[in-house]
Amino acid sequence: MTDLEQQVDAFGRPVPEPAPTPPQALLVARWLWIGSVLIGVVQAFIQLLDRPQLIDKLRQLQPDMSQLDLEAAANSGIMFTFLLKAMILLLYVMLSRRMLEGRNWARIVLTVFGGFGIINALITVLTVSLVGSALIRQLTGVAVNGVDVVFSLVVMLVEIAAIVFMYRPDSNRFCQAMRNRRPGNAPAPTGNRWS
Repeated sequence: MTDLEQQVDAFGRPVPEPAPTPPQALLVARWLWIGSVLIGVVQAFIQLLDRPQLIDKLRQLQPDMSQLDLEAAANSGIMFTFLLKAMILLLYVMLSRRMLEGRNWARIVLTVFGGFGIINALITVLTVSLVGSALIRQLTGVAVNGVDVVFSLVVMLVEIAAIVFMYRPDSNRFCQAMRNRRPGNAPAPTGNRWS
């Protein structure tokens, strides 16, 4: 059998070529996306670790609540936060899996999410540095401390790195190759489009 002949299985059906493996850059990007969510989980855990402070905040917002109601509200808030983080983690795992399958739409969605995260971190850092956390707490009632700023910066850097790895040349070639393998997609032209 020569290399030009189509390989067939035991029933005479053509055997498709094996799919290309994702490049290392996309594998790194996947773990960076998952890591950015896990960093957010750690941040939430640290914030919710101080349960007495959480109950004090609730008491300030709702002074007529009993201690039992405050405890229940704190438990509900903690549970809601971790369920939300788990859903976000599940979404990022699903999107990164699609990215490793060469789905360009997943890269775009992750880029948009990362862009929002980067903008949020920049706004947080700039607001705290320009206005100060005391004035932010006075105006909004939200306490932003140094730990929040550090976590925002770390998540921002991780998301920037993930976006860079997703769009490296080998990642782009892989996504294009996977697109060309799908039925109904015409192969992309090679060279420049001006010739």
